[in-house]
Amino acid sequence: MGKDIISDEAIRLGKVKDIGYDPEGKIVLIYDKLDGGEEAIQSSQIIAFGDVVLVRSASETKPPTQPQRSEASLKYCSKCGKANPPEMLFCTACGTRLGE
Repeated sequence: MGKDIISDEAIRLGKVKDIGYDPEGKIVLIYDKLDGGEEAIQSSQIIAFGDVVLVRSASETKPPTQPQRSEASLKYCSKCGKANPPEMLFCTACGTRLGE
């Protein structure tokens, strides 16, 4: 946590905030963007870890397309309140098993 994220074009994107999982169960790095927003980087975009995290620039990879979900189909974690996709068994934020 707290490591700078640098693109392969030498652009500082932000700082690692947390580690999470996408709806397919793959690891993502959640980071605070320089403009104050929050974004996630897929593990497939990560080139190297070290003093910084080096990632492929967005122009080289296409973000995965996700089907639109209605608010009613989401599963909410009883521990942290995070909204999770309906196919998830565990909360993507805290790991608590989600109710059926």
